[in-house]
Amino acid sequence: MKTNFDKKKALGVFAQYGFRKTSVGDVASAVGLSRQSLYKKFGSKEELFQTIITEYSEEIVAQAIKILEETANDSKSRILAALDTIIGQHVDLMRASIHGSELVQMSEQIMSSTGKGIMPKVMNKIAEIIIETHEDRTPEQAEDDAFILYTLAKGLSLTVATYAEYEAGIIRAADRLLD
Repeated sequence: MKTNFDKKKALGVFAQYGFRKTSVGDVASAVGLSRQSLYKKFGSKEELFQTIITEYSEEIVAQAIKILEETANDSKSRILAALDTIIGQHVDLMRASIHGSELVQMSEQIMSSTGKGIMPKVMNKIAEIIIETHEDRTPEQAEDDAFILYTLAKGLSLTVATYAEYEAGIIRAADRLLD
């Protein structure tokens, strides 16, 4: 069931009020649709949220893969830009709300239950780039480095106060692992 509205705006509403206190009407107002049209299409707030998370995750992963496949920039810049797309650009949204970590946890549950495995696609692509640009790395080491960078980016997003802190931390890690 494809959505045809700004999913980031909808997620902003959930971040503002938390899942329990967000109404379908709140989401509808934020995205410029009627409450009835959202209920008609999704049936429940839970299905609406699950669809938003699934589609938004697929979109940002596709963007990250596209960034990783561009060869105009050096490998480290592409890796950092991809991590920024899937994680970094959401730091301020998560940190601006007391409900940010709740949404992250719910999102991870949704993505693991759907079995899509989309984040491994990004990590596999990062590992491929590391192997291509670092001849001294084995495939296992490149996979470990990709996992470390992804996990660190995710951890930073939950612990830093600002995007600037996230960016400084992930750049420091990338400098350490990729130089």
